[in-house]
Amino acid sequence: MTTIPYIRIDQIKKFITEMPKESCNIDELINKFGRSTVGNALPTLTLLRLVKYDKKEKKVSLSEAGRRFRAAWITGDYEKAREILKNIIDEIDLFKFIRGLLDRKGSISSEEIGKELAFKYNRTWRNPITYRAHGSACASILGFAGYGMYERGILRKGEYPLKKDRKLPSPYLSFGKMLKILREIGNEEADLHSLSSRLNTKENRLGAELSVCVELGIIERLSPGKFILTTKGNKLIDPLNEHRRKDIWKEILLESSYSKIISLLKDRSFNFQELGEILKYHFGGKWREDTTINTFAKKFLNWLKEAEIIESENGKYRLKPIEIKTKEQIKSKIPQRIISTDYYAIGKRVGIIYASKNFDEIKKAVSDLIDICKNEDNLNDAIELMNEHLKLFIDMKLSDGRIFLPDIKLLEKRLGVENGV
Repeated sequence: MTTIPYIRIDQIKKFITEMPKESCNIDELINKFGRSTVGNALPTLTLLRLVKYDKKEKKVSLSEAGRRFRAAWITGDYEKAREILKNIIDEIDLFKFIRGLLDRKGSISSEEIGKELAFKYNRTWRNPITYRAHGSACASILGFAGYGMYERGILRKGEYPLKKDRKLPSPYLSFGKMLKILREIGNEEADLHSLSSRLNTKENRLGAELSVCVELGIIERLSPGKFILTTKGNKLIDPLNEHRRKDIWKEILLESSYSKIISLLKDRSFNFQELGEILKYHFGGKWREDTTINTFAKKFLNWLKEAEIIESENGKYRLKPIEIKTKEQIKSKIPQRIISTDYYAIGKRVGIIYASKNFDEIKKAVSDLIDICKNEDNLNDAIELMNEHLKLFIDMKLSDGRIFLPDIKLLEKRLGVENGV
């Protein structure tokens, strides 16, 4: 029997992004969302291939698409989330049918959609509200995917914008505090509550600071309140990189979204107060107090100094000659996919690194991985990191491969298989 969606896109996003873990037993989900919500959601989420439901084990797991959708939405990559869902519904006959109705009519109400679906799939619902509920669910999903605009119960042709441009998080923390946070997270997955306690920082404050770190690309938000270091973050605190930490930070800063603010400072001198006013205007914050403006100016100036991209000039500051790359330039230097590498051999070694607790096994797997990939130019940065961490692994005689996880993540990204080799 064909499943007809019953929950709207907002409920879908909420369920996927707030699942406690990527794989949960049904009781965990019921405790989190309530029995009726879970009962209503599972058929739709399964239809959309965002979750897999093992009835025998009573376990619900995010699918590969579900994991990618969750990560895209949490990190603010709304276009990516739309693309993931669009590719799925393009293959589902039910949505093809509704799109055909929309193409012919130009607009269609949620109740009409429900009735058309009931007729096509031989369903009878006693309550008229049920027709509207199913129709509304389908219309909201299509609207999110870009197949129409759904407002006030009517689906119309056109495309509704997903989100306005995101505002950059204000510079809540100094470079020193960033390093402190990164070192506290280390090679573990960390949660906001425990980090708050260990760093002696209130959760609201730390949440704002972590948002800045996510924007800079040095921390990844895995799910609400769950964080892990990225390759950039790991590289920044790696003891082997002490001698070039400022260069690494400069690269991170100039390749981040904050480079847009830095570019505004080119070819001009500015003092502390002028920097504060520039930040106030372009971050879009309601900074009414002079102390707030001064605080953010102080933090941002600290970033620039640590990157060694400003110099003093007659009591004012001025940017040194620097190149600020566009997003397109940054992406262009990363090859999208290689062809010649033995993916099976890589996957086998990665599996050992993830699963083994044996020092010699892990050491050999990493050495083999480096040897397999060493002739691929676009893997040089990943192999360089892996070599550095292999030395640390041997020196410290570690018993698991967690130190290599950021390296593997970068390797997968370079290979174009970010969800696993």
